[in-house]
Amino acid sequence: CTCVIEDDLILEQNIGTETVTYINHYLKGGQIMSIPQVEFDANAIRLERIFDNTEKMGYVNDGLVCEKVNNVYGKLMFGEVPEDRPITYASYVMSVDGKIAFEDNEVGPMIAKTNHLDKDGATADFWVLNLLRANCDGIIIGSGTMIKEPDYSGSAYDPDLLQARIDNGKSVAPWTVIVTTTGKNIPFGNPVFSQEEIPMLVATSEEGIKNLKQEITKEYYELPLVKTEEDKKKIKELIAENEGKIAVLVTGEGKNTDAAEMLKVLRAMGMEKVLVESPTYCHHMMREGLLDEIFINTSCIFVGGQATGIGTSSKSFPSTDHPHSEIVTMHMHSPHFIYTRYKMLYGIK
Repeated sequence: CTCVIEDDLILEQNIGTETVTYINHYLKGGQIMSIPQVEFDANAIRLERIFDNTEKMGYVNDGLVCEKVNNVYGKLMFGEVPEDRPITYASYVMSVDGKIAFEDNEVGPMIAKTNHLDKDGATADFWVLNLLRANCDGIIIGSGTMIKEPDYSGSAYDPDLLQARIDNGKSVAPWTVIVTTTGKNIPFGNPVFSQEEIPMLVATSEEGIKNLKQEITKEYYELPLVKTEEDKKKIKELIAENEGKIAVLVTGEGKNTDAAEMLKVLRAMGMEKVLVESPTYCHHMMREGLLDEIFINTSCIFVGGQATGIGTSSKSFPSTDHPHSEIVTMHMHSPHFIYTRYKMLYGIK
């Protein structure tokens, strides 16, 4: 859905059971928010949990405490947070044949929205993304995804989930972490850069920082890598001193970034859970053994051809060495939509 914010007008657009409300300054729970709001009908999007493996997985830590989550999805549990990096999980909606976008329209949500047999199931897919955004402390996204989806908000839209973040002691919105090896073509005109509640971090390479410094149009500051406890302290001090500015992080060598080093910094910044919304970087993190989970909502449509899948632009895993996975939970909305959570397993041959 796309709407335009004009001055202080509230614009509404009904899409199935959703009501999309945009307002420049929205007051809720004592917080001023310039974040788009979407009302979701809990009854229309309620999911049936048909498989639950969380106890076997040892997931004993509650996610966001929220009555709506319990009513629509059931408890969302997590495992222990590593000391040196956040829990990492990705989320995509996919066709039955594994495509995450159409060739003629590469906006990801279209895979759900064009399922004409279950419109509420498509809305439920969007809400699950909201749920995962609401639970995280950072969202990793590529500049290419931001260009394809110019309305990217860097936040959950559901006001009930936004309020739950506040009630659970979280900030209104997670960090938006933009990963770019080249440092080029970041859409600084995207509305997310103008939303004061959303902190921004650009992670790039040694070569990329040269380009970034030429193109960046916002005030920024650089964060150090985490080598010592003193580095962790310095990172927190820099964040506190530079509120409202874009944080910049350089990792790796030459044109390559280092995902493991970046995750160490994100953990030092206070992030315990990070959502990966870049399919290219998701595949890269799998290759590095750094993606813990992936949520895949299956829209029962077919796309075919050369349309984009996860990792389409990357080298395939060989038959001799590839990640495995185990189902954590599975939900259904109808026979036309399935919502599956997988735990990634590495080093199995």
